[in-house]
Amino acid sequence: MKKKISIKVVADIICPWCFIGCNHLNKSILERQDIDFEIDWKTYYLNPSMPHLGISRKKYMKNKFGEQSNLIESQIIAIANDYNIKINLDKIEITPNTRKIHQIVNFLKNEDLNKSYNLAFEFMKDYFIDGIDLRDEEYLLKKLTNFTLSQNISLLKNSKYFESFQPFVNFDFMSGVPIFIFNDKWTLNGAQPPKVIETAIDIAAKD
Repeated sequence: MKKKISIKVVADIICPWCFIGCNHLNKSILERQDIDFEIDWKTYYLNPSMPHLGISRKKYMKNKFGEQSNLIESQIIAIANDYNIKINLDKIEITPNTRKIHQIVNFLKNEDLNKSYNLAFEFMKDYFIDGIDLRDEEYLLKKLTNFTLSQNISLLKNSKYFESFQPFVNFDFMSGVPIFIFNDKWTLNGAQPPKVIETAIDIAAKD
């Protein structure tokens, strides 16, 4: 019987370090095929005051990082390249408000936690590789069709779920994302390399 490990992933869809970190996590999971993983995506808002329609990425980066924005993006690209992770920041025109995106991801949790994580990762890939506009609700729901039944999508569209959704309550110790929590005991902060994540998995597997 396979060992089972739960992993909470605290992240935002539009966080590049979260995208890199989740790539590392996915690679680590493939290296531990003797273990069953349950991955629970936990919503984190990098920009809780983001306008509903989002803002241009250039303006967002300038507002948040000032003259350091180009350096920060260069660092992100360099680290992604070091691990053969595709990322095309120049294709991203808009930094969106991620509320509705997270609502769709969390709606899928009712069906399957791993599916909701996989959907979140698909959104991140489309955003960071192809520069997809994540504000497009039709795109979001169409993406969801790969993970759930059409009647569930109809339920989502016709319900008040979008209005009732509550974001994940931040941990007191949280200083940045991504955060990976293994079996509710061991925590890794940041986009740790795959080998570090694999070590955490091996520790958790000893429970």
